[in-house]
Amino acid sequence: MPDRKRIMTITDFYDKFYVEAVKSRAHALFCERVYGINLCQHGMADENQIILMIEALNVGKTSKLLDIGCGPGLITDYIQKKIGCAVTGIDISTEAIRRAIRIPNKNLQFIAGDIANYEFADDMFDAILLIDTHYFIEEFTNSIPRLLKMLKAKGKIAVFSDEGKGEDGVDDSKTKPQETLIGKYLIKNALKYKCIPLCKENADHWRIKKQALLDLEGEFIAENNQFIYSNRLDECNDHDRNLDGRYLFIIDK
Repeated sequence: MPDRKRIMTITDFYDKFYVEAVKSRAHALFCERVYGINLCQHGMADENQIILMIEALNVGKTSKLLDIGCGPGLITDYIQKKIGCAVTGIDISTEAIRRAIRIPNKNLQFIAGDIANYEFADDMFDAILLIDTHYFIEEFTNSIPRLLKMLKAKGKIAVFSDEGKGEDGVDDSKTKPQETLIGKYLIKNALKYKCIPLCKENADHWRIKKQALLDLEGEFIAENNQFIYSNRLDECNDHDRNLDGRYLFIIDK
């Protein structure tokens, strides 16, 4: 019988990624250069975009937030310290959560689980954050009503999305918010929202990201960390990133 290699699932990938990334000096340098700060990011939101999201949510010290796809918790910790409120993070990667719970911050709680089937109480949070993580929720728009139920009155969902129209080859940098998959859903269901386009910032992000990787290739090789280097470079080369749109949706309950 021929050898069958085990297919790496999303959970497998992020378990391996965060084990390597958290301890990698090369990846820390990469994050500082691309995102403006090293929070062990694996997404497109830099420090400026995270601050933009916090300001758009208009939350305060008495608020309670849910960070979906929190990874090893460094972004969650950063957000908590900026606002001063309580934040719960959830992620499918047990390795990421194992590292997150080591963060010395009593205002943070971390859960290993899948938001698709994890049950939170209704009216629990003032804001729910999806920082480049909604892609991993199958048929994400179908989950919006469930997320809205978790919000208190006047709560908000923040979603960073590069999804656009969801059609291969479409130049989403020219796609209007109301033409995106999320925008169409929100309009169809008469949900109040605002959208901040970030298409130019996204084009700059991918250009800077690729150059940073090429400049730091030797650092990654010296660490024998080709796994991270190859993954992040493959992201840049996956397709013409100039066709990507980017949007920050703030959805009201």
